[in-house]
Amino acid sequence: MRTLLAALLTTLLAALSLLQPLGNMPARQHDLRQIARTIERDEWGLAYEPARLAAFRRLAARDIALAARPMPDWRYFGLAATLVASVRNSHTSVWPDVEERYYLPLAYYWASDGLVTVPIAGSPRGIALGDRVLAIGGRTPAQLAQALGRYIPGNGYNVRFTACRFELLSARYTLEWLGVVDRAGDVALTVENRQGKVERLRLPFERLPDYLAVQQAAVDRFVDRFVAPPGVPVTSQVFGWRVVPQDYGVFWLRRFDPSRALDASLARFFATVQRERAPNVVIDVQRDPGGMESVVQEFVQALVSGKAALRHVYVLTDWGSFSASVLLAENVLGDGLGEVAGQPTGEDLEVYGEHNFSLPDTGIWYQAAVGAPQDMLGYEAATLRPSVPVALSVEDIQRGVNAVGRWLEHLPGAPAAR
Repeated sequence: MRTLLAALLTTLLAALSLLQPLGNMPARQHDLRQIARTIERDEWGLAYEPARLAAFRRLAARDIALAARPMPDWRYFGLAATLVASVRNSHTSVWPDVEERYYLPLAYYWASDGLVTVPIAGSPRGIALGDRVLAIGGRTPAQLAQALGRYIPGNGYNVRFTACRFELLSARYTLEWLGVVDRAGDVALTVENRQGKVERLRLPFERLPDYLAVQQAAVDRFVDRFVAPPGVPVTSQVFGWRVVPQDYGVFWLRRFDPSRALDASLARFFATVQRERAPNVVIDVQRDPGGMESVVQEFVQALVSGKAALRHVYVLTDWGSFSASVLLAENVLGDGLGEVAGQPTGEDLEVYGEHNFSLPDTGIWYQAAVGAPQDMLGYEAATLRPSVPVALSVEDIQRGVNAVGRWLEHLPGAPAAR
């Protein structure tokens, strides 16, 4: 009897520790009104589609009315997120103050054919790097991605990347909203390891104020091992390059931000490519979230100047290539400079300016772009599909294979391919 009571008390205390305040309802309503006003101001395309504008206003009015009721933070944040996502501008989103949130002690990476685990410090035994995730809270990764499509603006590729970049499948506020947290406050996780054995675990949430830094370090190690071109430290530097004589040159960057150092590095890269007679150039924009269009044009001009001496030019993308990265790929294709290699990615919307601010009453972080809603451009047209697939599969990860390295070994004109 004492054992049973102790177990019940433990469960109750765990549940109580995860309770969130029901919130300041007038403050929440005020911030939702500010979100709605800001979206109507920024998303000028709504004014040309009266039916969509009316639908947005109805949704905003409904959510503002719902926010008058007591509800936990995660449910309120779901209202704000789905309202913003309804306009389908993947440059516009809202995020909570994640530093004080609870997380599962685990990270993930979305391979081309499934979701895999990336253990972090404190991850439970029984979870290894590259285990295939079969279900979280009884729902498959595909089902979770579909549900997150209401929560994250963007197409399916952008949704998957965003879910991993911000660890939405470990954050309690997201998993509560998705309905995968059980009565005890835990999450059931089902994985299949590389031997084909299925493991079923129950993971408790932990208060991890430094979770994002720990998660980022684990994912960076994963990226250096499986995603980055071999010998290119993509996660430890902002940009850089490597040239293999008479084979290929790779220039990578984490963001299209202007700097004199970047200009000088780009010039040295192309000079070295020419001197070492490397016939192939790869611009690696995997996991690059975007930046300034002026920097994109610098890359285009450098490629135009050096094209005569090159056999092939590739822009290497993955699901995390976004905004300015997609713009570079579109320029390379449109100008006939080369091809796009890698994996499909998200949208490049016409953006005229961006601004970010923290909502005054609830602290939700709002980031917005002034531009055309995605529906005006066409959903499928906003998806970039490489002509040269370079896919990292779950099997590759479990076998320790770097898919980009495998592709580079067999580039046309490379010594290994002759």
